[in-house]
Amino acid sequence: MNTAKFDSFDNQSFQQFSNPALIEKDLETLVGIINGIKSDNVINDAEYSKVTEWINQHRDYEDKQPYKEVIAIIRQALADKILTQQESENIVWFCNQYINKTGYFNVITSGIQKLTGIVTGIALDDEINLQELEYLDNWMEENEYLKNSYPYDELYNLVTNIIQDKVITKEEHAAFLNFCKAFTGEIADTTNQALLSSLKTGFYQIDPSIILQEKTFCITGVSKKYKRREIAEKIELYGGYVVDNVSSKLDYLVVCDERNNCWAFTCYGRKIEEAIKHRKQGRELVIVHEYDLYDRLDSL
Repeated sequence: MNTAKFDSFDNQSFQQFSNPALIEKDLETLVGIINGIKSDNVINDAEYSKVTEWINQHRDYEDKQPYKEVIAIIRQALADKILTQQESENIVWFCNQYINKTGYFNVITSGIQKLTGIVTGIALDDEINLQELEYLDNWMEENEYLKNSYPYDELYNLVTNIIQDKVITKEEHAAFLNFCKAFTGEIADTTNQALLSSLKTGFYQIDPSIILQEKTFCITGVSKKYKRREIAEKIELYGGYVVDNVSSKLDYLVVCDERNNCWAFTCYGRKIEEAIKHRKQGRELVIVHEYDLYDRLDSL
């Protein structure tokens, strides 16, 4: 037997062409990176290197489509070591032609891949500016259908909290950058705690749509307004269910008293960490603040 034929299996190169999802993922990531890089209309050395890195990662497939065409377009664009707006749009246009033609990914998966690519591009140079965050904010507003999908909610809340006063503090800069690198795998510590420490406050979904009938809730933290038993009774009064622990069957985690500075590490950090873990695995578990729940109850 010619055992050399198993080399492509061991190095997984066969997957690029036996599974169209992997091709689309590569192109979706490239589109996101290009969009993220050009969001502030400045191309620096780190960003230039990232595009070159994408080419190198797919060099083995350069003689096959669609890699052959897209790599040729990128090489031509980077020949002068300048990536213009028009060149960026040409790359994105070509990738979208292939992606839209196959229709392999569902719209949620495609959107999250683009979002991941955009964030990767923005965080490449370890510098975050207001123009980049406003671009990201506008993109997320235009793609609100991704709401409830990880990491859309977490990023949306972080960006909204940072840009509301048009000032990026040193702490906000570090928190946003750490979160981006944690969920994209750019830093070694990709645990839930690494994400938690970067989220600080504002982790819960902004203006959530809360359904009570036949939905499962878990409550964490200490409310200044109600006892936990009272909150549970209100939820159950309108047809919801209340459980003690976070699981894959949970619909809403209600967080009480976000002003408690130790929330992320002591009194109810475990449930938040569990919730984030399930969200990372694709579960549409929504983290809401207690007052959003009260507003929903009052509307009933």
